[in-house]
Amino acid sequence: MISGFENENEIINEFVNKSNFQDLNNNLKKVVLEINNGKIPFSFSAKKYGGTSKADLSIIINDKEFNVSVKKGSGNSLHQEPIEDFIFFLNQDIENNQSVFNDLRYFVWGDGTIDGTGKVKDRVSATELKKSIPIKINNIQNYFNKHKFKLTNRFIVDGAVSKQKADFILFGDINKCIIVEEKKVVQFVNKEIKKPLSIGVLTFQAWNRNLSGRFDMENRRGQIQLKWGSMERDLNILNNE
Repeated sequence: MISGFENENEIINEFVNKSNFQDLNNNLKKVVLEINNGKIPFSFSAKKYGGTSKADLSIIINDKEFNVSVKKGSGNSLHQEPIEDFIFFLNQDIENNQSVFNDLRYFVWGDGTIDGTGKVKDRVSATELKKSIPIKINNIQNYFNKHKFKLTNRFIVDGAVSKQKADFILFGDINKCIIVEEKKVVQFVNKEIKKPLSIGVLTFQAWNRNLSGRFDMENRRGQIQLKWGSMERDLNILNNE
């Protein structure tokens, strides 16, 4: 199976190396028509974005750029950032609630502290935490529910420090993929609430609590991660609506 990076390059190369719409395979023709409101374009190309951009690539149709976030496979991670960066965003752009912020720290670090200074032996899993701190979990979930649309925009469209916001999500590869406008995705994501901790259909978790204390994994602690386990199924539902 090819990597996400290789997949993005294959998609870009397909657009760059084809000079005529009819030369594209049927799958990518559908992608172009979806972006261009069902109209055959007079020109198209693509280019790569790097670094922290939420968009992985840009598909250029009739000289207009459309930023695309590319996903494939299962267990998709949508967003990741240090807990303190996330809390700074919440404090500045959402709602200052220090009680929630400390509950978030406690949950993400998972060692009985709000700054990650606890002992390795005190680190516990998310399952154990949810059983032992239900009030904190409920406090966080209520905050998420109150601000879910702003949060999902950050996780799906804007990113943490993204210079290029995503206009579309493309799931799959050059031979089989679907593409859905981000606005529709955000609306869909927030239709339902899963069990805590979640924002709509997205699961909120710590990237890695490093329960065993491995030296080479310590840099993964103290970071949040958002996953969309049913992405392929849900995007197919959206694509067929």
